[in-house]
Amino acid sequence: MSLSELLNYFLYAFSGLCFGIFASRYSVLSVRYIKSRFSAHGFAALWSALPPALFLAVSFFLFPLWLIAKTPVGGFFYYAVLLYFFSKGIQQ
Repeated sequence: MSLSELLNYFLYAFSGLCFGIFASRYSVLSVRYIKSRFSAHGFAALWSALPPALFLAVSFFLFPLWLIAKTPVGGFFYYAVLLYFFSKGIQQ
């Protein structure tokens, strides 16, 4: 393994880490928003909860599929960071 390959893997891992931190923070905020809207308004809040629900779908399914197709290392770090910080954020 050459130095340039090692550097590429490091940069892919770092990008997965950064994207995962961003996605986990806003995923927790989206879940809290959806939860508060549905507890206050019931199913009448369906339209106002749609954008956060779409963000959750993109951050948990669409973006990781695209990232793993480009770089498996970045996708692995993305999912690891996303799931770790999302689970810690939901518990609080």
